[in-house]
Amino acid sequence: MKRTIFAVFCAAVLMLGGLTSCGSRGGSALTVTFYSVGDADAILLQEDGDAPFSVLIDTGEADDAPEITAKLRAAGADSLDCLILTHFDKDHIGGVPEILSSISVRRILMPAYEGTGEAYDAMLTAFEANGIPAPEILTTDTAFTLGKTDFLIDVPKAANYGKNQDNNQSLIVTVTHGDNRLLFAGDAEKLRQREFLSLDSLSPVTLLKVPHHGVWNKGLDDFFSALSPAYAVITCSDKNPPEDQTISALAACGTKTYLTQNGDIVCTVTEHDCTIRQ
Repeated sequence: MKRTIFAVFCAAVLMLGGLTSCGSRGGSALTVTFYSVGDADAILLQEDGDAPFSVLIDTGEADDAPEITAKLRAAGADSLDCLILTHFDKDHIGGVPEILSSISVRRILMPAYEGTGEAYDAMLTAFEANGIPAPEILTTDTAFTLGKTDFLIDVPKAANYGKNQDNNQSLIVTVTHGDNRLLFAGDAEKLRQREFLSLDSLSPVTLLKVPHHGVWNKGLDDFFSALSPAYAVITCSDKNPPEDQTISALAACGTKTYLTQNGDIVCTVTEHDCTIRQ
């Protein structure tokens, strides 16, 4: 009888809230929010429970920083346990100066290469400010645990990827919470994707942050097939939507895809379940 009542409750929540799953909310939960900030990345991960934490992956562009900062504060993220910068394109690091000026950060992680441009220079200047921790420049794969969530950061293995050097220097972040694995692929393109697929520990993921805003490359068929994501999120905008080939390739894998051009995306991960709403 209790199972029947619970099933009816889940169905009601699905209809009212646009959720894709419903399950036990017992224990700590990991909430992942993909902010709708145009063709840019800013992703907040928060866990509740006995050891709460807040982690931000990328900071959007400079013009996005006021909105992102306001949303961080609204989410209770007045401080960040970790800021992960996947690579140095302006749509991933542009918000660093303003965010660091108003949100305290305990740890900053970034890839080991030298960037260029105004956003990169502004980021370095922000790092020199008093009270900002020296960033950790990652040259080897790095693992750490916060609360009940495991993080594994895969670093680029090649010194030079030829063209698309910035994108292919992206850190790729795997987050594991209970039975669920979430993969954040930065802007990794074909060569970096192929490198990542060579890992012996590769296995399907619950959710994939699609690399490079849904721009198609010939390696994505293999990338999607190997990861077999149940859900995918593409950070994009009305002006720069994902390419049709990318959407079609995800659909061929049975993946349900969400686009930030339609608003913020909130993913709630418990030990056994993953629920998404937009």
